[in-house]
Amino acid sequence: MANALESHEKEVDEVHTDPEEFQSQSSPSSESSDSDDEPSHSHKKSQQPRERPPNKRPPASRQATARTQRTGDLRDDVSRSRTQGSQPPGGFSLAGSTAYWGAPPSYGPYIHPEYHNLNPQYGKDEPGKPVWSLAQPLPHVVRDGMRYGALPEDRKEEEREDGRARPPPAAEEPPTGIPQTEESQQEGEDPDHDGFFNIWSKIRFYAKEPFAEWLGTSVAITLGLCAGLSHYTSQEQAGTYVSQCAAWGFAFMIGIYMAGGVSGAHLNPAITISLSVWRGFPARKCTLYVLAQVLGAITAGGIAYAIYHDAIVDLSVKSQLPQAQTTASEAMLTGPKSFVTPATAFFDEFLGSAILVGIILALGDDANAPPGAGMQAFIIGIVIAVLLLALGYNTGGCFNAPRDFGPRLTVLMAGWGGQVFTENNVWWVWGPWVADIFGGLFGAMVYDLAIFTGGESPINYPPRRRKRALLIKEKNLRSKLRIGRHKIKDLEKAVEENQD
Repeated sequence: MANALESHEKEVDEVHTDPEEFQSQSSPSSESSDSDDEPSHSHKKSQQPRERPPNKRPPASRQATARTQRTGDLRDDVSRSRTQGSQPPGGFSLAGSTAYWGAPPSYGPYIHPEYHNLNPQYGKDEPGKPVWSLAQPLPHVVRDGMRYGALPEDRKEEEREDGRARPPPAAEEPPTGIPQTEESQQEGEDPDHDGFFNIWSKIRFYAKEPFAEWLGTSVAITLGLCAGLSHYTSQEQAGTYVSQCAAWGFAFMIGIYMAGGVSGAHLNPAITISLSVWRGFPARKCTLYVLAQVLGAITAGGIAYAIYHDAIVDLSVKSQLPQAQTTASEAMLTGPKSFVTPATAFFDEFLGSAILVGIILALGDDANAPPGAGMQAFIIGIVIAVLLLALGYNTGGCFNAPRDFGPRLTVLMAGWGGQVFTENNVWWVWGPWVADIFGGLFGAMVYDLAIFTGGESPINYPPRRRKRALLIKEKNLRSKLRIGRHKIKDLEKAVEENQD
C-alpha cells in the first residue's frame, strides 16, 4: 500500500511539473551525480522520473507576451501555462477532455485583431476571413457598438497603418493567373492580368456566396420535399412520419456540408437575420442571402413537383380529388391543422425557430462546448429532425420561410389555385415569415442573456456603447434613405459625446 501511494504521488508530481522547470531542475542533479560512486549514480538515475516530450503548443507565457505587446496588458499567464495541461478535480467533462482546461485548438474561428482589447477574457488571436458558417465555430468580430470611434472618418484612419493602406486579406484577392509558358509566349498569347480565365469564373468568384446559398438551399429542400411526397403519395406505404422527419434533418445536414465553407450555409432567413443582429454578420448581405434562399426554395419546389408529378396525378385520380386537396399538399405546403388555433400555430413556429437558432449559436460558441471538426452540420440535422418530431404535428413544422414559400409558389404555377396563398388567414405570412424570424431573434437573445459572454453581442455592450451603436445605425439609415438628413450632424455629435 505504501509503494502504491508513493507511486501515485510521484505521478501527480510529474503531471503538475512544468517541462522547462523540470529540465532546469534535473540538470544540476545529473552534474552532481558525476562525482558520486557508480552505485549511487545508478540509484539516483533510476529514481528520477522520465522527461516528458516538449510541448509543441506555444507556451501560454509566449502568448501572454504577444498579447502584452499588442494590448499593453501586464497580466501574467505563467500559472495558466503550468496548469493548462493538467486535469482539474472533477473535470471529467462529457464535452471532452479539453473542453475547458485542455490546450486550445490549433485552428479556431476568426478573431478581429482588436477583439482582445475589448474582450480581455479571450486569449487567442488568429486572423483570417470571417465566415458565419453553420459548419464551424462562429467568428468573433469587432462591431460598431464595440468601437471607441465608429464614424466614417474614424474608419478611414483605422484602415491605414504606418502611413500605408492595409492590403486586402488574401481570401478576398482574386485567384492569380498561371505563369505564362514558353509555348504560349511563342504563340503570342497574352497573359490574363486579372487572374480569371473566362467570364464565368469571374462571375462565380464575385457571386460565390449567393450561388452557394442557392445551391445548398435547393439540395436541402429538394430532398426534404421528395421524402415527404414519397410518403404521402404512396398512401404511407413508403416510409413513416418519423422517417420523413429524419429525411428533413439529414437533407439540411447535406446542404450545410455542401455550402458551409463558402457562404456559411444558413439556408434560412431566420438564421441569417439572427446572425446579423447578434453576431455581426454584415447586414448588407442579408437581402442577398434571403433572395438566394428563396430562389433555392423555388428551384427545389419545381424539381420535387416535376419528379413526383406522376405520383401526384395518380393519387388525385384514385382519391377523386383535385391535386390541392390530396395528401400531397401536406408534403409540399405547411399549415396549421383544422383544430389548431392561430395563437397555438404562431407560437409553435416561434418556439421551434427559437430553439433552432439558440442551438446553432451554442454550437458556434467556442467558449461553450463546441463539437468536433465537421460535426456541427450533423448535429444541426439531428436537431431539425427532433424539432419536427416534437413540434411538427400542429403546423407541419416549417421553421424556415422559403421552405414553405418556394413550393407554394410552384404549386400556384402548377394550377392548384390562388387559395394556396389565402388559406388559414394568409398563414404563409404570419407563420413561416413573422413567427420564424422573430422566434429566431428571441432564441438568440435568450442564449446571449443566459450564456454568451462575447462582445459582439449587443447584450454585452456597455450602456454607452449600446446607445452609440443605435445612434450610428440611425445615422446610417437616414443617410441611405435620404430621410431627415438635417439630423445627421446632430447624430454624429451625439456619437462623439458617447465615446468611452
